[in-house]
Amino acid sequence: MDSLNNIPQPSFSPIPVSHRNQWWTWVGAISLIVIGLAIVSYPFLPKIEFAVSKKQSIFPYTTKLVTNNVVEKNSGISLSQLPVTKNNPIPKDNRLVIPSIGVNMAILEGPTEKTLDLGGIWHIPNTSDPLHGSNTVLSGHRWEYLPPSSRTLYLLDKLQVGEPIIVYWHGIEYDYRVNQRDIVDPSRVDIQNPTTEPQITIYTCTPLFSTKQRLVIFANLIS
Repeated sequence: MDSLNNIPQPSFSPIPVSHRNQWWTWVGAISLIVIGLAIVSYPFLPKIEFAVSKKQSIFPYTTKLVTNNVVEKNSGISLSQLPVTKNNPIPKDNRLVIPSIGVNMAILEGPTEKTLDLGGIWHIPNTSDPLHGSNTVLSGHRWEYLPPSSRTLYLLDKLQVGEPIIVYWHGIEYDYRVNQRDIVDPSRVDIQNPTTEPQITIYTCTPLFSTKQRLVIFANLIS
């Protein structure tokens, strides 16, 4: 039995502390890179999701534009997919609905842009309203809320010519069709000028997360 004691025993050397520290350094660095990429990409995920999923347009209230869940052919409205119609009663408050990008927000009155802090879209003072025709001008936040919030103009750049915009104003539905898109400098106050034909003008900041310019949507009244 004593001879067994003479057999060399295997030895296990512990991993040097320096190598262990190096391993944890790599793990930490990779984790920071992943977290950083997630933070940077997060604000753009709604755009990616919109492009990939091609979401259906949602009409949250009863609307003249929809009959048997199909947009009326004579409305001149274009949609990529058949809309979802919830047929809720027309809202009692003034509201802006843009079905293709999921917007459904209260139209707020106030003297300054601080009105937007209430969580809706601002009716620019001294511009017209749907009842009186001419140019109804609205402005809203672009990145204060990210989709799927219905109170954001984050995806306004995805709104295409031909798509519908609905305004419920004092219990009456006004339907508009997008006929022009533009990007202008903040000094272009002429976008708020009165017009001979009834229209709605909606603008927000662009590019995303910048106040450098204004993305403007013009839509003419169709019903």
